[in-house]
Amino acid sequence: MKLSEHPFIQSISEKHRDAILDEVEVLSLKPGDTIFIENSPPDDLFVILKGFVGFSKEKPDGSTQLVSSSGEGTFFGEVGILTGEPRSLNASAHTNCDIGRIPEGTLAKILDEAEPVKKVLESVISHLKKTTAQYIDEVTRQEKLSLVGTMVSSILHDFRNPFSVISLGAHIVSQRHKDDPKTTKICSSIESQIRRMVDMANDLTAFTRGEGEIEMTNVTMRQLFDHFQELNQPFFQDKTVSVEMHPNNVDIQANLSKLLRVLQNLIANAIEAIHQTDKRGTIKVSALDKGTSIQLCIADNGPGIPEEIQSRFFEPFITFGKSGGTGLGSAIVRSIIDAHHGTIIFSTGPSGTTFTIQIPKHR
Repeated sequence: MKLSEHPFIQSISEKHRDAILDEVEVLSLKPGDTIFIENSPPDDLFVILKGFVGFSKEKPDGSTQLVSSSGEGTFFGEVGILTGEPRSLNASAHTNCDIGRIPEGTLAKILDEAEPVKKVLESVISHLKKTTAQYIDEVTRQEKLSLVGTMVSSILHDFRNPFSVISLGAHIVSQRHKDDPKTTKICSSIESQIRRMVDMANDLTAFTRGEGEIEMTNVTMRQLFDHFQELNQPFFQDKTVSVEMHPNNVDIQANLSKLLRVLQNLIANAIEAIHQTDKRGTIKVSALDKGTSIQLCIADNGPGIPEEIQSRFFEPFITFGKSGGTGLGSAIVRSIIDAHHGTIIFSTGPSGTTFTIQIPKHR
């Protein structure tokens, strides 16, 4: 195909066509020749006169994935010029091909003929890119959640028998040594920790499935805080961090194991953040009766939540500075509070972070 016969060139008015043709450079490429790379400046539009051009994207492991291709009579590279954003893909010759390179300045002359149309196109492209990005992010998130749910269900199924044997063994030992308070306490702790592990796995599975219904019972904050302390003795023996809990005679209709998961995540995160500093840490957990609701506050004097993740803190797979974090803990916390018909917000800065949870006292 001759350059003058290309549909894009034919769409230019005759009075400008000849001048435009003089500014277009025709390139002959061999298979594998690079036209532009991902994240490079959008400085040219290209029309294909012969052959095929392939578009690829680099994967996290360094390899490339072919996304699409275009052939004779088409053009590419216009999106970046219209939006001013870097190239989103790599472009290279897929076969022997001839392409016409139209410089950005030349394309500007063409678009000047239809400035209103250009504005509309810019808006449409920008909207499509945002919508596509959001769709891809949501699909990726759902696929990750589905995979996590499947893995956890499989692990829980495999661990159920060992957990039962351990729990039964602890119960038998406890019955045989009823007169030994220390043995009884250790056995009770073993059973509690096993129940806690199963509950955590079930919480994660329920979250990945989007299940929001929970069983509610009367829970006192004293009962909740005492149970938390029993299950997390290392937190209260840490000489670098002081954990203070003030139940203030508050009670609520709630799910005890779920609220334990909330405290577990938020307090563990605070302790880990404080450990990354060189100052002595303090974490205060308090419950207040607000009439029709209770207010649960978890305040620390740590370094604060990084600004990079503050706006997405409760989204799945958001983590920062953790070597072993999954990014699901905070999302599960939010889902548990939502299931209680409550709200959770936080304020954060260099001097510390405070989470404020409001939960209705009765459903």
